[in-house]
Amino acid sequence: MKKIRFKDYLLDYLEFYHISNKEFAKRINITPKHLIDILNGEPLSAKVIKDISMVTNISIDYIYKVENDYKIETEIENYLKENNLTETQFLNKFKYKYLINEDYMEFIDVADKTEIIKDILKFLRVTSPKKIYEIENKAYYKSKNDKIELLLLWLEKCYKETLNQTPKEYKKENIEVLVKYILKCANKNIFDEEKLIKKFNENGIFLVIQEDIPGSKIRGAFKVHRKTPAIYLTYKHKRIADIYFALLHELAHCKTDFNRAQATSLISFEDEEKETKADNQAYSWMIDDNYYKEICKDNNYNIINEKKYPKSFIVYRMAKDNLLKYNSKEYQIYNHVIDK
Repeated sequence: MKKIRFKDYLLDYLEFYHISNKEFAKRINITPKHLIDILNGEPLSAKVIKDISMVTNISIDYIYKVENDYKIETEIENYLKENNLTETQFLNKFKYKYLINEDYMEFIDVADKTEIIKDILKFLRVTSPKKIYEIENKAYYKSKNDKIELLLLWLEKCYKETLNQTPKEYKKENIEVLVKYILKCANKNIFDEEKLIKKFNENGIFLVIQEDIPGSKIRGAFKVHRKTPAIYLTYKHKRIADIYFALLHELAHCKTDFNRAQATSLISFEDEEKETKADNQAYSWMIDDNYYKEICKDNNYNIINEKKYPKSFIVYRMAKDNLLKYNSKEYQIYNHVIDK
């Protein structure tokens, strides 16, 4: 499809109203040669756009939109050519059919693939496909991750959710407050997303729990928006201890990696070796290490009598240590599937 410039509309306008180049140039206070250059594709200055709008009654916004669309479409075309991609191949990287079916973002025209690409660029707040791969480029721990596009969509979706939250001032000691709150909820077998978000906001932290896009490997992320920490989680695992572990894992990042995260996102993947430290802190928060080793791992331990720590946390950790099977009755009962 031929890309349209405003000059094409202007040519039609002059022809329809029977206006000569010389007369129109005079009306917008430029030389006839300058007008010819514009009609041949020279970029429009802000002053010329303003004067054309004044004389023709065509809105300034419309002129800018047409010119901007042309620029973006040219960027898209050049990028696809340089990378030997069709529009469909590029869009498949973003699982665009899933995005459309799930109303993941606003689409202008789902029948036009160029428009879909433009909508994705707009959603990601970039001006060209090339710019997509320049954002968050220091965020990835896992070199084998080949779903960067899905990760970026998810991060942006989470970011947009934070705009609906207003956290109070963050203080480092708030982490312990939140850990105690999580233990309290887990002890009661409660997982209430709305109350969790409220509690995190009260303690100075954004919290977003957002479904991941099928095919991505993301579990969670820790970011800092200016000076405010932000934790993003997926529902990758549906059980109460699993999602609380992921939340505690990101709180561990908040405790140790706050300064580092101001420069980049800390993305957590399930099998990432560098995440071991945060994992260990999360395990320790769930159950005191000495208590776990001396009490829970004892051959005479009976979880029915457990009163100190959440049973879901204990079976979760025991399963991780191969002391309990994931399909066992105990695991299924105590680490129940959460309701969303």
